[in-house]
Amino acid sequence: MDQERAMKLYLNGATAFFLDIPSGMEFGIDMMSWATGDKFKGIKMIPPGIHFVYYSATDKYGNTAPRCGFFHGFKKGECLVKKWDANNEILVDVPRVEIVQYKTNTLYFDDCLGPYPCEELSKWNGLSSLLTENLIHRLCPETKLIRSAMELFPTSVKENTKKRRKWGPIRSETDVGYEQLPNLVPKEENKIRFTEPPECHYPPGSSLSEITKYSLDTSYILDYMAEKHDSKIDLLAELQFSYICFLLGLSYESFERWKKLFQLFCMSKDAIAQDQNFFAKFFIAVRHQLETIPEEGFLVDIVENNNVIYNGLKELFRTLETCDCILEDDLKDGTIQIKRFLQQKFGWEFNGLDEEDDDEAPVFVDCTEDGF
Repeated sequence: MDQERAMKLYLNGATAFFLDIPSGMEFGIDMMSWATGDKFKGIKMIPPGIHFVYYSATDKYGNTAPRCGFFHGFKKGECLVKKWDANNEILVDVPRVEIVQYKTNTLYFDDCLGPYPCEELSKWNGLSSLLTENLIHRLCPETKLIRSAMELFPTSVKENTKKRRKWGPIRSETDVGYEQLPNLVPKEENKIRFTEPPECHYPPGSSLSEITKYSLDTSYILDYMAEKHDSKIDLLAELQFSYICFLLGLSYESFERWKKLFQLFCMSKDAIAQDQNFFAKFFIAVRHQLETIPEEGFLVDIVENNNVIYNGLKELFRTLETCDCILEDDLKDGTIQIKRFLQQKFGWEFNGLDEEDDDEAPVFVDCTEDGF
């Protein structure tokens, strides 16, 4: 980084102090993480905007605790100060007087602050381009913490006191004890508040033919969920939010939500004609996500198996080729670009979309007497 740009980031960027962080702990912001050293006190030169900070405590034997993280919208020149709570192994807020103290003496701690990894900023911007502070406030748990493993509690005291099956060999299929285990759920304040779909996948009062139609077209669900947001784009931003919580926060719950949202967009056939710009932005968001797939993990398995992503995009491409509406330039160009990207990165081809897949082709039954 040249000196002029570094000075600009130093003057305009934010500073985040993380006090009393143990040495050797995994710590990261956006697309970069490190093992902390003895002198580490935070990060400087953070570009204004929304960022994701995450960490995992490590014991003396090198065992790593579940990851914990939080989103924060940094303002120009802001000074954020948090302190390590060793008992709960999380970062907590400090009194305002300490914030003023550290903001006034930032230069004194300069050697203890790591610079923001600007070389990874473009990747982060691609993943978070649609996020807003209002959306993050709405989706994040009440605790504001994204956890990879949430502590579970029984739904009632009665369930928690159920007797377990006595120790010994299982004598029958019903003698497994599962019915006696408590129903464990995370606390409400720890849950990510994802937008919930309607109870039925079709509008109230639908005819049988309409119910069949909405079994193949998820446009009704998409519109229903979009109405829960300030704008339809916020639902696409929720796709970005869930992916970040999975990729960086290691939240499996978020991974499951990402898959459902991805399939929802790919199967929303009527919605394409209503808002082509939305699907052009969808292609851009997905391309940035697929560019950051880690070499190991759940998501790469799905990609390699040509499962959710391949089949979903294949259905969406098929809809675009067969729809009656004239495609706008942005959507047309976005389709070409993502097809080219998928071919180069994964070797995927999407030819013969007008032909039925083998598992979808009609089955011909011999109804003659010999056939039965």
